[in-house]
Amino acid sequence: MTSPIAKPKGNKMQIKTVEFIKSVSSAAGLPDDGRPEFAFIGRSNVGKSSLMNMLLGRKNLVKTSKKPGKTVLLNYFLVNGSFYLVDLPGYGFASRSKSEQDLWRVLIEKYLRTRKTLVCIFLLIDSRHGFMPNDEQMTEFLDHYQIGFTPVFTKTDKLTKNELSALKQKNQGAFLASAISGEGKAVLLDYIDKVLSEKESE
Repeated sequence: MTSPIAKPKGNKMQIKTVEFIKSVSSAAGLPDDGRPEFAFIGRSNVGKSSLMNMLLGRKNLVKTSKKPGKTVLLNYFLVNGSFYLVDLPGYGFASRSKSEQDLWRVLIEKYLRTRKTLVCIFLLIDSRHGFMPNDEQMTEFLDHYQIGFTPVFTKTDKLTKNELSALKQKNQGAFLASAISGEGKAVLLDYIDKVLSEKESE
């Protein structure tokens, strides 16, 4: 089930400070300071690192692995000293062995199901390909455990005007984003700000 999306106009949130905190390979290494977490997940090569760098206003803070799909790490970035953006390892990489797939599944599924400080999951989809089988499996997993998620279609700069129009029409509840053109930055930051405000008022 996707989280309801309200898209306020104008960018309220300003990214003042960003700090890479740690890479986590097991649940025991997760931060315990109680700060809210926004997780980014998607297929390998969906453009996750580029999108996060665009949102944070940094060029190379979130780095792309030289061996995509080989390392199972959760990378934590502290923003404005108050919340985390969490870069989850990509799924669906063809060369991942069964043992690596099992390691990914155990760590990520436990994180998504049990992490109490996780306030938002951004599920990234390549706009050129739409929902691939791996994406469908992820949405089925999230739906099964009634975990809300927010879809974000990446690489929209690669689409023609007609393709972009069709994507918007078909996925009216999703965000559209491009790390190249900057599309989606303001509304995504506003959405993060909105989630944080609602969390504070609880």
